[in-house]
Amino acid sequence: MFNQSTLPPNSTKIEYAFEQSFVDALPDVSVVSTLMNPETIPVELIGYLAWSFSVDEWDPDWDEEEQRETTRQSVGIQRRKGTLTAVKAALKAAGYGDATIVEGKPAQTYDGTRICDGSWAFEAADHWAEYRVYLVRPISIKQAAQVRRILQAVAPVHCHLKGLFFKQAANLYDGSFICDGTYTFGVVE
Repeated sequence: MFNQSTLPPNSTKIEYAFEQSFVDALPDVSVVSTLMNPETIPVELIGYLAWSFSVDEWDPDWDEEEQRETTRQSVGIQRRKGTLTAVKAALKAAGYGDATIVEGKPAQTYDGTRICDGSWAFEAADHWAEYRVYLVRPISIKQAAQVRRILQAVAPVHCHLKGLFFKQAANLYDGSFICDGTYTFGVVE
């Protein structure tokens, strides 16, 4: 008597026999469901799960929660690739927080409606396909390269990144940090 088979009804007796010879060697369904779940997979295997879920950007130096969150969010990001929602979700999953995306920034002119406080600059308008990313916290040059790779994988193909900007200052010129090339002196373009 055969155990329940996964073969089609037109299979031969030899195919059934071959299948049944491996039934005992097959892993338990609960083991498979554990390995296919970003919440329950052992941390040393999560990189393989991320690869199987087509995670576009992976850093083995991320802490466990960032690895799990990136893997957890990957299917939804893949479904929405090319949208503003996917860009924000990919940056958040990679640990860069809630980013603000500004598409096609209008020109800033000397018309008396703004106070010159250093938070913006007089400049020409962006092209309709250009966008800027404003991150909550400053990032290093290495992290900026990673953000660019994430954006290249997730953002619409026709769009062009104008620059990465920060809502907080990375460092103050007060002698409390060493200029070692880890951070830039302003916007990362």
